[in-house]
Amino acid sequence: MSVKRNFAYSFVLTVSGYVFPLLTYPYVSRVLGVSGIGICDFVDSIINYFILFSMMGIDACGIREIAAHKDEPAKRSSLFRSIISLNIISTAIALVVLLTAMYTVPALAQYRKMLYIGVMKLIANIFLIEWFYTGMENFAYITKRSIAIKLIYVASIFFFIRKPDDYPIYYILTVTTIVLNAGWNLIYARKFVTLSLKDISIKPLLATFFSIGLYKIITSIYTTMNVTWLGFVTNTDQVGYYTSATKLYTIIISAFTAFTSVMLPRLSALHAQGNEKEFWDKIRLSVEALAFFSFPVIVFSIIYAPNILHLLLGDGFEGSYLPFRIIAPLIFIIGYEQILVLQILIPRKYDRIVLCNSIIGATLAVLTNLMIVKSYGATGSAIVWFISEVAVLTATLLFVCRNTLYTLPLRIIGRYMVCYVPLFIVLHLIHRTLEVGDLTILLMTGSVVLLYTLVIQKYYIKSPVAVQIIDKLRLGR
Repeated sequence: MSVKRNFAYSFVLTVSGYVFPLLTYPYVSRVLGVSGIGICDFVDSIINYFILFSMMGIDACGIREIAAHKDEPAKRSSLFRSIISLNIISTAIALVVLLTAMYTVPALAQYRKMLYIGVMKLIANIFLIEWFYTGMENFAYITKRSIAIKLIYVASIFFFIRKPDDYPIYYILTVTTIVLNAGWNLIYARKFVTLSLKDISIKPLLATFFSIGLYKIITSIYTTMNVTWLGFVTNTDQVGYYTSATKLYTIIISAFTAFTSVMLPRLSALHAQGNEKEFWDKIRLSVEALAFFSFPVIVFSIIYAPNILHLLLGDGFEGSYLPFRIIAPLIFIIGYEQILVLQILIPRKYDRIVLCNSIIGATLAVLTNLMIVKSYGATGSAIVWFISEVAVLTATLLFVCRNTLYTLPLRIIGRYMVCYVPLFIVLHLIHRTLEVGDLTILLMTGSVVLLYTLVIQKYYIKSPVAVQIIDKLRLGR
């Protein structure tokens, strides 16, 4: 299947993972309020942290190994069984630690019932095996299955969530989607692999499991752990503000994440085949796609953060506005970081460098978390995340430029920055002078941003992504 078709499926899959909850989130936020949302997100952040420990480098290891041997049925089955076995062992350890913490950490006592719901998510995650289908480049199946389950989820939210005390039901429904996806995935996997206890070899996987796993755990200090730490040192309202801001960011970045998910197995295969020219051509395409996508979205998000969040969340979430504005530039920063890490370093097996760079970000995150989060709450957590990601990007970029054929496209990035200054000024003036409803102003200015982006990128920046989009639109006519 071609990269374009895989991207189309992966884009639909990734965006649906956030758009479907986005359809329900305005309703849920108004019914449960910032406190109910904060409790669910605080508990989920703890569960996700244990999932992180249970998964370690399973995703990267699984995608890379399955992609390299997807046309060898016997080897593919052996790898699948080995990776699943390793994940069962790591999840069992994580589960024991979680259950111990639930009964020994006083701060978790009041959330014990909610955490038991989350335990089901931790266990089901073993069989979610998205890494397998990504390595097989079977994005069509993942997309169709995921959308079917999410449609059930959306209908259930509107049917079961009726009052503020329904936040446990909301979390149950959220966890149930993971359980259903995992069960469906495991059953369907039998078409591609043989499930048995033969030819299981965990030892060859351990180096990647731990090196990439440590990278993910350290990185989580300034992503997942931010929410947990915020809940411990402030309150669930601040958690609600922060997670509401980050949820919208996650929806925006999901489009580019879909692209990197498709490119990872393809780039791993190209590097294994020694096809360096096509490898670097696809890297350049990734950078162009990121710049095309991120700059207009960042400008629009910073200016109209209050309107966007008020339209989606309603009253009572004013504390999310400033954190979202601080987080918005991460669309480009993390997107660029994904290109360097997922598309250059990991396919070329620079796992140790990925780990070392993440330690830099984690160190800054720990220090800044201790210094500012208790005083500044959700805004402080957003600052911590921003500073940490900038540090990781800088360290990663320095290594990549010094040790590979990649060069920093300063001229392209500089041209984008200059081109979007006028748009920023115009949108800011409109925001200050025009007083209309949220939906009206967002539709009007969103159209301006889209038109400006297509024109400036085709005729001045001459982005190949913009040129292709405009040409296809003309063909459609």
